[in-house]
Amino acid sequence: MRGVRMSFPAYRLVFALAVALAAWRSAADQLPDTVTIRGDIRAVQSANEFDVAGYHVITPSDTQFVSFYGSKKDAVELRRCIEVGTYVEVSGLKDSSTHTVTAKKVLVHDDADRKISGFGVIDRMVTTGAGPVYYADGFALRVSPGTELRFSGGLTAMSEVGANIWVRYEGRRNDFGDLVLSSAEFIKPKPSKRKRNLLLEAQAVTFPPGSLVDFDGSFQSVRGKHRMEDAGGSCGWYPVPSDDALQERVRSIGMRVVPEYQRHLPLDDGAKIPFRFYAVDENDVRSDLFCKEGLVMVPVKVIERLKNDDQLAALLADGVAANLQRQQARMQFDRGLIGAAELAVQLVVQGSAGYAGGWAGGAIVTHEIQRKMERQRGRVALGLIADAGFDPWQAPEAWRLLGPGHLPKDLSKLKYPSRADYQLEILGLQYKARSSATGAAPAPDASATAPTQ
Repeated sequence: MRGVRMSFPAYRLVFALAVALAAWRSAADQLPDTVTIRGDIRAVQSANEFDVAGYHVITPSDTQFVSFYGSKKDAVELRRCIEVGTYVEVSGLKDSSTHTVTAKKVLVHDDADRKISGFGVIDRMVTTGAGPVYYADGFALRVSPGTELRFSGGLTAMSEVGANIWVRYEGRRNDFGDLVLSSAEFIKPKPSKRKRNLLLEAQAVTFPPGSLVDFDGSFQSVRGKHRMEDAGGSCGWYPVPSDDALQERVRSIGMRVVPEYQRHLPLDDGAKIPFRFYAVDENDVRSDLFCKEGLVMVPVKVIERLKNDDQLAALLADGVAANLQRQQARMQFDRGLIGAAELAVQLVVQGSAGYAGGWAGGAIVTHEIQRKMERQRGRVALGLIADAGFDPWQAPEAWRLLGPGHLPKDLSKLKYPSRADYQLEILGLQYKARSSATGAAPAPDASATAPTQ
């Protein structure tokens, strides 16, 4: 087939068209287009500017502000809700060249008017007196004159309520992030004594070379004879490095994030959790490991990826919260709040979460029960971290660092996994913060009744 010949003017016309098309495409790329972005606010620069989902958002005076939960707050009040950790959905014009979104509408997930209910153990008192505040289930629960009160398990009055008492609650947030309770049932657990294997449940402090920790917290030696069926599945036979300094660091931080009331319970108290903390060798898991009651382990490679003690405290507090969660499931079953089938599901999910969570990394948790339990651990852990004197704002940073299999050279490109997003939301709601133009973790506001450093 003979080729088609073009005259010189035709070449000039084709070239001109090509140049014009390229220019049009370049101009089109720079034109703003309508987008919707969602996420927790990472930084607030001013009353009209904030960062979310990797974009800088500008909210002019004509931007429409709407409450996701149907709050009666007007636009001025909703603008005041814009702070680090607030979850928003922004619709507007995106400028790709500057990575900026000029917002037409901001949907604010302000849950001040939303009912929140749950069940948990009181781990500490915040304030006492006529309107006491208790910390339970990761929330600061405030009793008001209008709270409908009920008492069970031998309790008869508010004066008898304190740490290690369980509470079934419902309430709404106030401006400080506390839940002002509309109803609360305080439950004293049945007293029980149990025989403890003190040798098995004791915290080991020396680790001869070749030590292995089993699923139940007992120690073996690589020189011994072992059957694979005795390994305890995913939770058994982890090598324990004989690095005394590392083990002491894990042990001391772990014990600091254990609730004070737990540390003071008698050894034979049925509510006593025999906490033990170990660094172990494990190459695949990027999370804490919690299997047997009280046993919390952290892989050495995970510790090496974390930047400071605050982030390590976040991982260990997650394991502590998981053990409280296990108690909660059994308490709910005893109270008839859940059936045997749901109890079994919760214990299976909870028991495997410390292992499977590392494999999932930053992926969104799809299983509803696992997501609910992971969120509960996340908010409970924040309180434990803050109570121990660590920085709770480092918790989401820890999970962000542990998300990918391999860290990128530019850590600023790391995304926050779902559990970190939820913790940022709780931090913004309960740990009132000063926004930072640099995106650095804000400091807690001393006026909040939630735990601060």
